[in-house]
Amino acid sequence: MYIFLEKDTIINGEKIILIIDYIHIKSRDNIDFFNNEIKNKKIINLSPNQEKSVIITDDTIYFSAYGTQTLMSRGNEFFNIIGGRKWVIIMKHKILLS
Repeated sequence: MYIFLEKDTIINGEKIILIIDYIHIKSRDNIDFFNNEIKNKKIINLSPNQEKSVIITDDTIYFSAYGTQTLMSRGNEFFNIIGGRKWVIIMKHKILLS
């Protein structure tokens, strides 16, 4: 499955580690995780000054103007057609079940 983020950017859904609201990524609970992730990954801001979500993959962190619910809906729509893994919400964080 591939997910369109924006500005001609499409990523492989298999590489997604986490999709989270932008306002939550730098919260007190997540700041250590985020700081550790940015040390080793490329950062691509697809929407400067309009960030709504953060998509963390194996090797890149994307900032997108699309909300987490929109991105999850795109993933779920694909799997509703072919079957397979579903996106879920756990404690306000969006993750992909294995």
